[in-house]
Amino acid sequence: MIISRRSPLFLKYIILERIAKGMLAFLMGLGGLSLGPVRLNHLLYHWAQNFNIDVDNAWVGQVFRKIGLIGPNMLIIISVGGIAYGLLNFTVAWGLHRRYRWAEYMTILEISALIPLEVYAMHSHFSTWRLAAFILNIIIVIYLLRNRQLFHGIHEKTEPVTEA
Repeated sequence: MIISRRSPLFLKYIILERIAKGMLAFLMGLGGLSLGPVRLNHLLYHWAQNFNIDVDNAWVGQVFRKIGLIGPNMLIIISVGGIAYGLLNFTVAWGLHRRYRWAEYMTILEISALIPLEVYAMHSHFSTWRLAAFILNIIIVIYLLRNRQLFHGIHEKTEPVTEA
């Protein structure tokens, strides 16, 4: 079973999830920085025309208006934040892989802090995907809290529990 008490297989899923989230944030940050001083709504309008997307559609027009609010300086700030968030997720994934207690605490704090926002999002716009993500995050927090023996502190000389 994936979520058994002795198996760290679910921990490997958490590590892969952190790596995937970090890679996505890092690459999006680099992509934002590579755009330079470009107006995003003009760029998206050009792409929409190249891909034959109806630019007169009300939904597409609303997306263009909202993206038009993001100026070049704000794009740089968002991109640097995305790169920093990606590097933070890589660091936490490495810490979880090495079974450090601080990485466990950071993962629990991050996921637990987002649970009220997920409840609000489900309340305002319910979908099965949001419910699935909410349940998965609850399972991750419970798993990390119940399997504390998988981790060791920075100053402890003991090795983490391995499968027999």
